[in-house]
Amino acid sequence: MQPSRRAPEWAQDVLVALAVGLVWFGGVWFMYQGDYWMPRDIRSYWWTGVWLVLTLALRRVAPGGAFWVTAAFYPLFQDDALSNQFHLVPLLVAGFSATREGAVPPPLAALGVVLSGWSLHMSSLHWYGYWELMSMSSPSAILTTVALALAAVALGWMVRRIAVTGETLRERNEELTALQGALAQQAVHAERTRIARELHDVVAHHMSAIVVRAQAADRVAPNQPQAPAEAVTWIAEEGKKALTSMRSVVHVLRRETGEALELAPAPALDDVRAAAARLTEAGRDVELDLPDDLGDLRPEVSLAVVRIAQEGLTNVLLHSLAPSLSLEIVATPGYVRVAVRDPGPPLPDNPDLHGGNGLLNMRERALSCGGTLSAGPDQSGGWRVQAVLPRETP
Repeated sequence: MQPSRRAPEWAQDVLVALAVGLVWFGGVWFMYQGDYWMPRDIRSYWWTGVWLVLTLALRRVAPGGAFWVTAAFYPLFQDDALSNQFHLVPLLVAGFSATREGAVPPPLAALGVVLSGWSLHMSSLHWYGYWELMSMSSPSAILTTVALALAAVALGWMVRRIAVTGETLRERNEELTALQGALAQQAVHAERTRIARELHDVVAHHMSAIVVRAQAADRVAPNQPQAPAEAVTWIAEEGKKALTSMRSVVHVLRRETGEALELAPAPALDDVRAAAARLTEAGRDVELDLPDDLGDLRPEVSLAVVRIAQEGLTNVLLHSLAPSLSLEIVATPGYVRVAVRDPGPPLPDNPDLHGGNGLLNMRERALSCGGTLSAGPDQSGGWRVQAVLPRETP
């Protein structure tokens, strides 16, 4: 079903003007046929109806022009003006429309309606005598004209303010809806990135150690027949740890809405020591310099400290031939610093061990906590990774 099409504004105004004109002219003709209404000049009512139709038909197409033409020329067509207040209706409609559409400033519109209404008083001079004219021009009649003019203009101004406010609110609502959509997309992207980063960091250091240990056992197997069996035992145990860690993350992601969504495994210095032990078992000498306690840290900072340390150790295992490396974690009242250094040399390019997201994940974690991360060769030809994470939110 196709949506119905509304008629253009000018067509709607013309239809309304014709309907009002039909009611006006029909009512005047019907009353004129009776014996109880005898106006001095019926033509003034016909002219009032004509100008009423014109002002209604042009109220949105040309509200400013319709107002000035009506204010200037409408009194010229009236001879029996203001025998009652109905003759002010075209002026009131023109003043309302001009201010409603913002075509004429309200003070100027009110002044134009008042002056045009006063000219209607003056156009009755040849019909009435001096005393009758003075009676018609009494303060009450003038105040009535002024009050009606001000009321029409004020009403137009108020309706315009309401319309402008409504349009502004509609635009703001559209902007908020678009912003909510963008924020929802950003939240989805951020959550996907967080999940990917967490899975990578939880599992990568286990699997990297397994790969390196298996390759080492394969290389020394001709000279050390017992090495493959020892490696298989070690790999089996390490694989169980990797599966346990991965299940912990998946369990968090599968929790029902409303439950605590804490990241798992819980960050602790014991996890860093366990990662260092895996490197030691894989044949690397790890020098640890860790504090007894990290102190009261934000959860995201605690997690970042552990993950950056683990990833730094894993990267040494994957990308360096250094027989030894050092890991230092310094906790101060203002920040926590994590530094991993290996003296090199770097491992020759191996497509099976390169192209990961470890460095990117570490940098994202540091930035998410308001910290910084630097990684690159040092002056002695080795490689150094350092992260500085603030304790408090910047």
